[in-house]
Amino acid sequence: MARNKTDEAIYGAIAGDLGIDGLSASEVKRAVLSFFAVIASDADELPFDNIRKIYKKDKFDELVKVYNIPYVGRIGPVYSRYLKWRANEAKQQPSARRSDYRVGLTQGEIEDIAAIILSGETPQINRKKNSELFNRVWLVGKEGKKSARQVIPKEEE
Repeated sequence: MARNKTDEAIYGAIAGDLGIDGLSASEVKRAVLSFFAVIASDADELPFDNIRKIYKKDKFDELVKVYNIPYVGRIGPVYSRYLKWRANEAKQQPSARRSDYRVGLTQGEIEDIAAIILSGETPQINRKKNSELFNRVWLVGKEGKKSARQVIPKEEE
C-alpha cells in the first residue's frame, strides 16, 4: 500500500489519467518509481563527480540526457545546478594558490638568463611546477580541455 492517503490519492489519479484503474496504488507507485529510476541511473553514470574537471555548458549539454515527459515536463540534469554543486564541493575541498603550484625563478637564475640574453643567445628557460604536490583542474568543453587556473593538493598516500 501507499504510505498515506495523499500518496494513495496521487497514485490513484495517475492510474486514472493513464486509463489503468484496475491497478492498486502500490503497483502504480512501483511503476512510477521504476520509470524514474532509469532517469536517475542515467544521471549517476555522468562523469561530473571528478574534482579535477569542470565541464563547460557545451560539453555538459552534449553528455546529459533530458527526458520530456507528458504532463510532467523536462527532467534531467541542469547546468546551473551543476555549477552550484561544484561550488559547494570546491568549498569543502582543500585548495591552494596557483603561485604554490608554480615555482618562480631565483635571483641567480634570472641573472644567468640575463647574461645569456646580453650575449645574443636564446636562453633555455625551464619553468618548474610542483606537479608532484598538486593536481591541476581542467575546464572541459567540446574543443577539449584547458587549464582552469586552479590547483588542488594531491592526497597523500
